[in-house]
Amino acid sequence: MLTIKFFVTPVYPYGNDHYYHEIIALAEGFESLGYKVIGNCNYWYIPDENRYLIPEAIESDFDIAIYDHRYVKSFEHLLFRKGYPNFDKSKIHILIDRFEDWLEPKWARDNNYNVFDIIFSCNLIIGFKTPDNVYPWAMGLTNRIIETIDQNKTEIKNNVIGINSRVNHEVREIAYSGLNRLNLRYPIKDLVTGNLNQSEIPGDDKDNYFFRVTTRRHNPAYYKLLNETLLFSTIGGYSHLRPHDYFPFTFADKIRKIPFRIKSKLGMPQHKTHFIFQWDSFRLWECFYANTCPINFDFNSWGFILPVFPEDGKHFLGIKEFDFKDIEKRLNNKTVEEIKSIGQQGKTWALKHYSPQAQAIRLLDILKIINHRS
Repeated sequence: MLTIKFFVTPVYPYGNDHYYHEIIALAEGFESLGYKVIGNCNYWYIPDENRYLIPEAIESDFDIAIYDHRYVKSFEHLLFRKGYPNFDKSKIHILIDRFEDWLEPKWARDNNYNVFDIIFSCNLIIGFKTPDNVYPWAMGLTNRIIETIDQNKTEIKNNVIGINSRVNHEVREIAYSGLNRLNLRYPIKDLVTGNLNQSEIPGDDKDNYFFRVTTRRHNPAYYKLLNETLLFSTIGGYSHLRPHDYFPFTFADKIRKIPFRIKSKLGMPQHKTHFIFQWDSFRLWECFYANTCPINFDFNSWGFILPVFPEDGKHFLGIKEFDFKDIEKRLNNKTVEEIKSIGQQGKTWALKHYSPQAQAIRLLDILKIINHRS
């Protein structure tokens, strides 16, 4: 039986976000497959079972080590010492990265990251060069999200496009401005849930606990809202001038961007001069699993990379480039029942490919490919 050891830092020195979503999902997936899950510290308490999903274990008897990117960032000075003494070469070492440090993933320019057998990274985009050990990943679903959405099932009541955003990502402003200019059969409606304190969260003590440990990401009222709204925007991210370069930009990078800067000032369509990055989100997967039909930028037309792609028009509705007239026509030609069907097919797709167990199986399958190549 495989033993998987997870490495997380219980106190992240670069901020107050101690919620390690991708790590939780993988640990849940491996546990469901019958494998032993341990960690460098106790992490992710399960109130119903009075135990930690990842229990602390000092022993080094494990097969696979999985590191959260914040742990590695916090302890680079120890992990990347000469000879890499913390990396037992008889074991497999995997980094889970969200590529959320603007356009500056550590593995892009730091050769120390070659010590990892595999780096699974969310938010990858076609056009960037990646090291050979980098593979696409996605934030995906956790049991908490799945169970809470299921517990807050309700009928569709709002035949609108719901928007629930507190952070004004640049591309959201572009998208909402474009959508608001349309004559839509299903109007846009701001459905922001209350900015609640812990004590104001409806539900039992478990909901209050999850609200706190997810740093305010758990709100049953929000999940109920997703379930009762016909369509929901999952758009997020930022844009930057083409071509695709990592930050900080070199002099050569800046020179290569000049033609795109000129074209942008001359009024060339923005999708031809810019790319979108940091597009993955909790909301994307919450909406895929809920009853609602997600509206997002089309993955293919923007070059987003996923291990398994959803189909536009079957699992979600995509905005190709910034063609809002296209989405207007497609939306206005669909009945409520047709949109509900897309939402349900999206739910089935997300559960099949991005449940905790599906993500764990994907990791093991890629390891088989790696071992076969070597």
